[in-house]
Amino acid sequence: MFESIQSLLDSFPEGIIQVRQGLVYRANAMAIHYLPQLKEGDALPDCLVLPKHAPSGAGCFTSGPTSYTFSCSRVDGDLVVLFRPAPQTALTGAQLEGALEQLRTFMGDFLAQAGSLAHAGEETSRLPLDAFGKSFHRAFRLMGNLEYLQQSASGRVPFVSAPLDLDGLCRQVVEQARGPLEAAGIALDYEGEGNGLLIPGDSALLKRLILGLMANSARATQDGRITLAVYRSHSRAIVTLSDNGPLPDRRQLDAILQEGGSLEQLPLPNQGAGLGLSIARDIVKLHQGALLLQWGQSSPSVVISLPTGPLNTRTTVSTPRVQRDAGLDPVLVELSDVLPARLLSLADHEEDTDPS
Repeated sequence: MFESIQSLLDSFPEGIIQVRQGLVYRANAMAIHYLPQLKEGDALPDCLVLPKHAPSGAGCFTSGPTSYTFSCSRVDGDLVVLFRPAPQTALTGAQLEGALEQLRTFMGDFLAQAGSLAHAGEETSRLPLDAFGKSFHRAFRLMGNLEYLQQSASGRVPFVSAPLDLDGLCRQVVEQARGPLEAAGIALDYEGEGNGLLIPGDSALLKRLILGLMANSARATQDGRITLAVYRSHSRAIVTLSDNGPLPDRRQLDAILQEGGSLEQLPLPNQGAGLGLSIARDIVKLHQGALLLQWGQSSPSVVISLPTGPLNTRTTVSTPRVQRDAGLDPVLVELSDVLPARLLSLADHEEDTDPS
């Protein structure tokens, strides 16, 4: 019976691992081809992170020079993992349609708001400038995401790895994002060990990763609470982002996982263009890490696993810095979908904001 099951698993083109009590119980031929270190009775490789309590999950991980996408679910108490080499980062048809649909909406907003501003007198309220500022920030974010994916497809993403304090970086991001999110009715909590957590990484890209995932959680929870937690697990740094939002329906979950691709999947006006998770996966890949989206009876949570070494001792520890792009605060840009327009007004903005 065991041999017949193994033969069936070996016939699948994807790698399949059956995990029992945290150990490899069975792996098919393709799984061993991709990950030769897999052995029955051994623990899973550190590069693969699986849900501990949720019944299902999906994500990506990197082993050596290759990145993989995977999905997993519980079957009779065991976790069954299916994985395959990740496709090259590129815009799918659905993502491009979503981006174009959003840009068309923004252009319409710009025209309407420009008309309002043209007819506004000196005594008119600043509401038109507030609305214009929100649309401008959202459009700037969308163009930045499109530019990132274009750079990724050609292998030109700026990536500078240096020792950095991940705990300090996350605390800084939380402090910068807490006020704006509170203005949107969303509480932001942080849970960390507080004694620093050094990893090799690019602070700017990791900050973008965390803010992008925060924006996704904020859209999901609306008036709710987001929790960012950071801790060490053996040779890995674990970052989790969770919220108290509702369980998504099938369409929403497909959109999160970027499955499907029909015109029915086009984003609603207040949704993103569906590029954020692709960028998150790419940033995690650059850091030789793993990303897991897990779900069960509540809103999906994100788990990121990053290696804590090797650290280049010849470089100095990188201190997170506040960076500005085209005169716009990157925290406000990344969270612009969910923030009130008054926080994004360009009325008092004096710097050059040329998006090119």
